[in-house]
Formats: sequence, C-alpha cells, structure tokens
Amino acid sequence: MEKEEGYTNVMKMPLASEGSNKAFYHYQKSTIRNCKVTFMDGSSYWQKMITNDKRLSIKSEPNKLYLDEQCSILADVTRKKKIQECKRMGLI
Repeated sequence: MEKEEGYTNVMKMPLASEGSNKAFYHYQKSTIRNCKVTFMDGSSYWQKMITNDKRLSIKSEPNKLYLDEQCSILADVTRKKKIQECKRMGLI
C-alpha cells in the first residue's frame, strides 16, 4: 500500500493557528492582567504577563518582580532570590 498524500489532520481538529484555539486565545488575551505574587513571608510583588500572538501563548516574565501593578518599577529582588530567602527562613 502506498501512503496517500494530502491532509494529515485525520480528525479535522482545529490547528493552533485556526479555529477555536485562536478564538479562545484572543478571548483570554483581552482579560489577562499583570499578576500579584505573595510570598510565604508576607511580601507582595507583581509579575508582568507576556502574550505571544505567533504561538498563541500567555506566560509571566521569568524571574522579575515589580513594585506596582503596571510593572514599571522593578523590585530590588528577583523571584528566585525571594524563594531562596523564604527557604532559608524555613517557610517553605
């Protein structure tokens, strides 16, 4: 038997760039805001959310913390250092 050439999406599921995935991403994108992070020692910071229209993904900015909701004032501590501080204090 020869392999047939043509459409390989047998189930006719929407691909990442078409259909319901794309519609759901654009719905989510309009509701996404920066995220407030509270650590075990009680301190609170903000993380910036990043949207990627090409890959239809939403993620937080890695290892950076901010003092305000608009994420314009960078905190003097990183996420990794803050987690290490909480571990040293025995909170985690």
